[in-house]
Amino acid sequence: MNIKDIEHVKVTGDMLKAIFARQKELEDKYHDIEKKNGALVLPLPLDLNTFEGQERTRLLIYRIAEELFEMGNCLRNKAWKTSQVPCDIDHFQEELADAFHFFIQLCLELGIGPEELCQLYFKKSQVNSFRQRSRY
Repeated sequence: MNIKDIEHVKVTGDMLKAIFARQKELEDKYHDIEKKNGALVLPLPLDLNTFEGQERTRLLIYRIAEELFEMGNCLRNKAWKTSQVPCDIDHFQEELADAFHFFIQLCLELGIGPEELCQLYFKKSQVNSFRQRSRY
């Protein structure tokens, strides 16, 4: 089963909060399984000043990168090819959703909720706008 087998998902209310809530449900569901399998399970939020906190954070970053690389592998056209290969859009978007899934998990483990993520996004956007205006 993959995303093309799902017709439509209706989400009401704040979509970002809904995404964080769903990821928290998954985190709670898989916590015991990961612990049993020997995964590094730490108290949350992660402490980035410890080896363990940095190691768990690094692992989640690698998972995000892995999903992005899988997404990139869906893009088959190369400059040296003589024929064009269509992209499997469903697979491409599924890998994007996987990367986003791990990104939201990283936010949760770092104690960043939807409101704080929104603030961080718009603060950084203002920094970028300033840099563009000042030709940084």
